[in-house]
Amino acid sequence: MFQKIIEITLPIFLIAWLGFAYSRRVKPDLGGANQLIVDLALPVLIFSSLASKSFEPLSAAIFTCASVALIILSGLLAWPLVRFSGASAKAFLPCVMFTNVGPIGIPLIALAYGPESLPLSIVLLVISNILHFTLGAVVMSGRVEWRMVYANPLIGATVLGLWVSHMQWAIPTPIQTALTMVGNVLVPMMLLSLGSRLASSQLHDVRVGVKVSVLTFAIRLVVVLALTHLLPLTSIERGALILFACLPPAVFNFMLADKFHVEPQKVASAVVLGHAFSMVFLPLGIWLTLL
Repeated sequence: MFQKIIEITLPIFLIAWLGFAYSRRVKPDLGGANQLIVDLALPVLIFSSLASKSFEPLSAAIFTCASVALIILSGLLAWPLVRFSGASAKAFLPCVMFTNVGPIGIPLIALAYGPESLPLSIVLLVISNILHFTLGAVVMSGRVEWRMVYANPLIGATVLGLWVSHMQWAIPTPIQTALTMVGNVLVPMMLLSLGSRLASSQLHDVRVGVKVSVLTFAIRLVVVLALTHLLPLTSIERGALILFACLPPAVFNFMLADKFHVEPQKVASAVVLGHAFSMVFLPLGIWLTLL
């Protein structure tokens, strides 16, 4: 299991390192590329991922509520601990609330519980996406912008993907091929951009990343153990929720921090070091699921 975790996580470090090394030498301006990722490429990936899968949240209502509660309660518990993180509340809270459920969480949960856990993984992905780009964006921007909610291409892509999945519509092959091509390059581009941002980080940002990583894990662990104790979850639902809580901060946190100019170097350090600490946190989470 530990070897599988390394196989999933190590490519993240390698691609981020390439972006770091390149930016140390060339110092490119990736602001336009990051805007393209958030506004176009990411919605395409979300739509194609959801449209090709069966998603029935009502069949797992309690688990859906538990997922929402984990995200929101983690943020509330983190609020009084902001001063210990070395980052602002706008940078710290989203890192605690939103984890890397897509690239790491889904394969890890499937590895632990098999194909029957896929619907739970999709619930986690959808709930996290919806809250991340509504509540999370509001936290980072510091104000409620309803246009950012109803006109957000990420939210529109989520709703449209769920509708296509519900209607069981088949996407024409040429369109599906184009969507797949975008999806194949998106995650590496995000990681390269993440590494590029780290190239301009200072030692202080590294210390912040360590603090945020440890606090994130501790806060989410307290919340998830309370929820799994109070709610009538099945063993697979309990295990999936615990693994979800042990995931590192989402790479999307950096993309939004860069978009809203919210301490992007500190958030980048928290994301990368969070993945490093996941080498310890994820095996511990897997052990907790077996208790």
